[in-house]
Amino acid sequence: MLKKLVFIVLAFVFSINLMAQNPSNEFESGYSTAKLLMQQGKFGLAEQSFKKLLSTDESNALVPYAMYYMAFSAYKAGNISYARDAFLQLTVKYETWSKIDAAYLWLAQIGFEQSGAFKGMLYASKITKGPYLVKSNKLIESAVKHTTIETLAPLHEEYPTNRIVAEAYATVLSRLPNSPETTDTLNKIIDEFGFDREKFSKIPLSHVKEHYDIGLVLPLFIDRLEATGKYLKKSLAIDIYEGAQMAANDVDSTLFTLHVFDSKTDSLQMERLFMEGGLEKMDVVLGPLYPTPVSQMQRYASEHQLNFVNPTSSNPEISESSPYAFLSRASATDLAILAADYIKTQPVNKNLFIYYGTSEVDSISAHVYKASMEADSFNVISIQRIGSENRRQVYDGLTVSKTVVDRAKLARMSREEIRRAIQLPTTDSLLIQPDSIGHIFIASSDPTLPTEAMSAIISRGDSIKIMGVGNWFEQENAGLSIMEGLGVTLAISAFDDVSSPEYRLLTERYIEKYRKRPGKYFFRGYFAMKFITESLKHYGTYFQNGYRAKGNFDTSMDFADSNDNKAIYIIKMVDNQIQKMEIEEVNDQGNDSSSKY
Repeated sequence: MLKKLVFIVLAFVFSINLMAQNPSNEFESGYSTAKLLMQQGKFGLAEQSFKKLLSTDESNALVPYAMYYMAFSAYKAGNISYARDAFLQLTVKYETWSKIDAAYLWLAQIGFEQSGAFKGMLYASKITKGPYLVKSNKLIESAVKHTTIETLAPLHEEYPTNRIVAEAYATVLSRLPNSPETTDTLNKIIDEFGFDREKFSKIPLSHVKEHYDIGLVLPLFIDRLEATGKYLKKSLAIDIYEGAQMAANDVDSTLFTLHVFDSKTDSLQMERLFMEGGLEKMDVVLGPLYPTPVSQMQRYASEHQLNFVNPTSSNPEISESSPYAFLSRASATDLAILAADYIKTQPVNKNLFIYYGTSEVDSISAHVYKASMEADSFNVISIQRIGSENRRQVYDGLTVSKTVVDRAKLARMSREEIRRAIQLPTTDSLLIQPDSIGHIFIASSDPTLPTEAMSAIISRGDSIKIMGVGNWFEQENAGLSIMEGLGVTLAISAFDDVSSPEYRLLTERYIEKYRKRPGKYFFRGYFAMKFITESLKHYGTYFQNGYRAKGNFDTSMDFADSNDNKAIYIIKMVDNQIQKMEIEEVNDQGNDSSSKY
């Protein structure tokens, strides 16, 4: 009896389910009519027919199809908002329907069309398989193709694994001017998704040649030399030329030919050089040096896809202005950041002064340093621009004092002595209290500015440290013992390391040839040309492609991620010798060690 009852109940339930899945004749007929209207392109009538059909509230297997086609017809009839709501209702009410991805595809299209990339991606990302995934990817590709970087950056952050969004973002990044942030982000995307690096390069393919022509665009004022018959030995351009010539010969005397172009310092002369056409035949150019010619060269290099290298400047705006512009030395920004990173590891209090010179590069270093220190809760008490007219302010500002009662002498006096005293004992007290400042940061190409600061610290007699950028040790009259005593620490480009064996050997060779010590611009020319020639020899005409794909091949040249040299050291005098400091060991042990950064 029990078995018979169970059988009757199951049969009844099965019959109900069967009725739910199979449409009535009336529903099926109405469905066929509505679908025919849709196929005939009568979308308004089809929408109304499907809507009327669904109002019967019948439950069967055709209902989700009817709801889908109603939404589709509404979209085609121009009733977009209603279509969106109907597709949404379908995804909620029939989320397990086998064709639900078709609804998400339409929601994605409506989202891209009506609300933008984020709304479209919200629904497109829900499609994970089948032919609808192929259609979804094509839809995403079409939608993000012309999307701005302002949208693509957060979109990539929201959907970091989506290859299509990543590729669109990388494409836009590759069209931007050079900057460390842009290059770093682009390289990460390329590496993560395994994209072809050349696809995202503005640079032509590099060619390895049997011979290279290198232009030297320098302010030589050749007409003056011809007029006077004198070789102007003190000219910085001559020093750079001598260094460049020696480097080219050292790397390979047969592989390179140097061509000299006199840029002078004015725009008219540069325009003449461009008009004459000789620069177009060069594989790469060393120079020019001064701001106006550099600006002209930036435009010319971009138009003619010509690499050029500035051997003297640390201004990051040059290397970031064009994919063809390089600094052979470290940028002011990178030097300041490394200096800040180092000083943060030192046991100094968080109060500091900043002094900087009058050049644009000095200002960049100072304000980048300030921002970095303040971000780590350091207190910049003062930041001052110092030129020749106010240089004395450095010494005076640090040593100014006022007269106060000498408490120590007063304590030793009797009451009678105090009563009879015409004036209480006094002493001079520094306005800036001893040991109230942790360190001073100095960014200046003028060697007298750090001299003023060092003199003031000696006068004060306290423990203020000095952090600077640039190699002060290369100055002819550098007080090395004073710098060591005061613990002066510097962030320098690897090419400015006067303690390196290569630097010393070059000095000996120069003295042997010219019977005098070389100036710093000889080294600027030498190492800039070393960078050019070694890069051409290793990676060919557009060597930036080689650096990006294969990395660095010399520890003194780091161009893997940018167009300025990121090979940087922290140095200081220890036991009368220049030593490189290791930031990581300072972090671990709380004191300095002498190894390469």
